[in-house]
Amino acid sequence: MKKFEFLIILLIIFFFGISTGYYKHFPFNFVYLIKSKFNSSTTPYKRNYDISLYDAKAIDITKNTGIYLTYGQSNSTNHGQIGYVVKNQVYQFFKGITYIYEDPALGGTGNSGSVWGMVGDKLINKGVHDKVIFSSCGMGSAKIEELNSGANLKYLIENFEYQMREFGRVDGILFHQGESNNNNNAGNDNYYNEFVKLLSELKKNGVDIPIYLSRVSFCGDPSSHDDELIKKQNKIIRDFENVYEGPNTDLLSDKKYRLPDRCHFSMLGYDMFSDLWVESLINNNLK
Repeated sequence: MKKFEFLIILLIIFFFGISTGYYKHFPFNFVYLIKSKFNSSTTPYKRNYDISLYDAKAIDITKNTGIYLTYGQSNSTNHGQIGYVVKNQVYQFFKGITYIYEDPALGGTGNSGSVWGMVGDKLINKGVHDKVIFSSCGMGSAKIEELNSGANLKYLIENFEYQMREFGRVDGILFHQGESNNNNNAGNDNYYNEFVKLLSELKKNGVDIPIYLSRVSFCGDPSSHDDELIKKQNKIIRDFENVYEGPNTDLLSDKKYRLPDRCHFSMLGYDMFSDLWVESLINNNLK
């Protein structure tokens, strides 16, 4: 009897595997949800340093090439739905070498997808840039006070220096963080001062470039919407001439825009998120 049951299980696995390969119905989002339950804000994240999976590409930049650092927590890096393939000259720059952009991006944490490939393609499609180069510096679950000092800040500064040596300029930092500082997590009391510290530390280290600041507080629980945090982020944008208005992703909290964890973005969410990034960049500094 046990042998018969074993054979039945094998047959089920075999036919499910065949149909998954053909119909692409494997429940990746369900598996992602299970995985996310075992990840907490204290889980150590590792950066993606495996260059063996990426194609290096020698490129020439022009005055119309966009060169950016991306920074923040998980929604600034490789923690969303994966599957987007760039269609234009979108690249990633890692430790002095340019690679064709592909998720998960080199240098960031996570092993899934991010918004930046879509952002690059759309900037090129709109004629804003002829090429776009990103250096991914985000750290999953990082609080603002974990981004303005220590290893994370050092990594951002090192990437800035790599880009400056190679290209002679960096056009801005695309910054997305807030989910770990909403009223359900670390709280927003010191957010403004901690961000000011980040600005000070960057300037002290020669990083005096535009920062495009997302307004964001939502992650998972609908109660995580934090109007006070959004107000503080808006005040930072008003108070500092080098900080520009980025997307407001609290507007994208509907289930269809997120993975089952309701925090990280689905492909549809990335489509909307990337539109907001492109609109922000064009409206603020790239006309």
